[in-house]
Amino acid sequence: MLSEASAATPLLAAAIGAAAALLGTGLSFGRDWYVQRLKDGEQRTFVALRLAADLEDFAIRCALAAGDHGEPEIKSHGQEQYVVRHSTPDFKFDYSAYEWRLVPKDLLMRILELPHLAQRAHAYLDGVSEFVADPPFYEEFFQARSLRFGRLGLRALDLARDLRTRHGASPSISPLDPDDDYDLRDHLENILGDVQKSQGYHRAPMAGRTPT
Repeated sequence: MLSEASAATPLLAAAIGAAAALLGTGLSFGRDWYVQRLKDGEQRTFVALRLAADLEDFAIRCALAAGDHGEPEIKSHGQEQYVVRHSTPDFKFDYSAYEWRLVPKDLLMRILELPHLAQRAHAYLDGVSEFVADPPFYEEFFQARSLRFGRLGLRALDLARDLRTRHGASPSISPLDPDDDYDLRDHLENILGDVQKSQGYHRAPMAGRTPT
């Protein structure tokens, strides 16, 4: 019996050692996983807020373009024509600047649609400018620009809000002045409402052009 117990002792010790090694490996893996999860959470919040700020900046530029009805300018031939005061905004990403894997899939799909929608809006406006809008006021161009970039601005604001609230932040950036009651969303909605109520507005059909 003594010899059998003596023989079993090394086996028991080996089993205990193996179990301890597995436990240590498991604890180490769990610790690394937890630390990485914390880092991903912090990075995810940073990426979300940075994207939200970019989207809000785009929405501001959309509001400037959408509210722009042009200003008169005397051309070289002596005729007065209305020209834009604020440039029509583009929306482009520096794709290498973001950890896209950290963005929730449903929001990621909506975000990556925006550059395409902005390009479509530009293409549509090119057609309106070339085939529909008449000098000197180019009303059709300015109205179409107000509609398309007003809607794009609202879509960008919706995305920025969803990114912020998904990560526990306030829905929008707080103003510097506590008495500042300007609301970008209200501004864009008012622009769209004014254009849609305008009696001079009409949808201009263009072959090969699909409105956004």
